[in-house]
Amino acid sequence: KGTPAALSFATGYAAALGTICALVGPDDVIVLDKLVHACIVDAARLSGAKLRVFDHNDAADLERILQWAQARSPKPRTLIVTESVFSMDGDHAPLREIVSLKEQYGAWLMVDEAHATGLYGAHRRGLAEELGVSDGIEVQMGTLGKAVGASGGYICGSRTLIDYLINRARTFIFSTAPVPAAAA
Repeated sequence: KGTPAALSFATGYAAALGTICALVGPDDVIVLDKLVHACIVDAARLSGAKLRVFDHNDAADLERILQWAQARSPKPRTLIVTESVFSMDGDHAPLREIVSLKEQYGAWLMVDEAHATGLYGAHRRGLAEELGVSDGIEVQMGTLGKAVGASGGYICGSRTLIDYLINRARTFIFSTAPVPAAAA
């Protein structure tokens, strides 16, 4: 993925749940595309963060919600979560516009690349690589199934993010490591 660090989880579901619940809580805002995978919706609900949903691939609706979040006092941490390639219809998120908005409003961005990794980009790292926006995404998520042909899920990002998740993502801490043959 070309990031400084990565962490594997038992499943993609566990990667989403552990990461989102570690990053946001009751004082924060999480903003989801309407069509994100169920694991992301479940994680957002379990995190306790204030949940807002923007219309599918609608950057204007996302901006409206980011304006609402920014106007809150005290200003909450805001995490935007989308897929890059959506599983149901195969359409693509407007990642360039979303990255621009998250930078404008000081949010973090988490992108699920489960359906793009192995298919897009010069190194097959996903749609973020193909569009040249990987450096603008704090949290890259995906599955080791599908194109990779194994099992499990992953989170990629900064060394600080991964060190934090090693110590705070309960689905990583309290889960069994993969068997050596699967890791190989």
